[in-house]
Amino acid sequence: MADFFVSLQAKTKTMAEQEEKNEKKKLKLNKKYVFMMSHDETMEPIINFKVNLMKLSIITLSVILVLMVLTAVVIAYTPLREYIPGYADQTSMEREVYALNRRADSIEREMERKDIYFNNLKMIIEGYPFENDSLEQRDIYAPLLGFSLDTVDLGPSQIDSAFRAEFEEENLYNLNNLSPVVRVPQYNGAANFFAPITGSIAKAYDPSEGHFGIDIVSTENQVIKATLDGTVVFASWTLDFGYTLGIQHEGNYFSCYKHNATLLKKEGDFVKAGEAIAILGASGELSEGPMLHFELWHNGLPQNPSDYINFEKGSDN
Repeated sequence: MADFFVSLQAKTKTMAEQEEKNEKKKLKLNKKYVFMMSHDETMEPIINFKVNLMKLSIITLSVILVLMVLTAVVIAYTPLREYIPGYADQTSMEREVYALNRRADSIEREMERKDIYFNNLKMIIEGYPFENDSLEQRDIYAPLLGFSLDTVDLGPSQIDSAFRAEFEEENLYNLNNLSPVVRVPQYNGAANFFAPITGSIAKAYDPSEGHFGIDIVSTENQVIKATLDGTVVFASWTLDFGYTLGIQHEGNYFSCYKHNATLLKKEGDFVKAGEAIAILGASGELSEGPMLHFELWHNGLPQNPSDYINFEKGSDN
């Protein structure tokens, strides 16, 4: 029993001490302090106010809170946010996004044009059966190509006309020129087509049977020449047509030379009309002997080469 009373007295003493500490803290927080600013000489008070620690803490927290709110408002709703490192300018970002979208759209349209162009070249070279295609497809491709196929100006430039006149004058009395030239009347005599080789036509142009060119039989190892100035866009070997070469010319003309024994030009080379580009051969599974399968295309449509060129030997056209 004595131990119980001793323990109770100790607890009571501890609680009394704790209450005394709390009272001292309250008195300290509520104790008022005088802040005074006075004149140095006259000691006359200028500023004089009383404050305790509790009020001082509340005022300090309030000032901090107000400053935080003002900072957030300035960052969110004023142009001053642009001077904060890492904060993006919404207006500039929108302009950049718009410019990037326009550039991406332009690149996409240009890629579509290139895809159509190279797909057409690939179909021409691989002998795609165009007889099932509708001519109305030109109206689909024309806007992507950037011009109307019905209003293409095929007239020659002044430089081109001067060059051709000089070339014709130099070769007018050349008896060794064995490459006959045909002037195309339907284009106002603007284009001169050289015969790739001279020989006999084994198979004529017949698009109804999927034959979009002509087969010219001649002696083996004869030199094949470019029919017009242009750039070699295809020079490779295919299973059906062997060594094949394609040349893109001005005015949307494209010529194709198949079943060659070897190629003398590579892709990207610029060739002049009448320049040697390949050697006649019989390569490819569809070849029936030394011959040249020659195709001529204009605006993506097959043309009859015989309407442009006379391939017979000894012709003086």
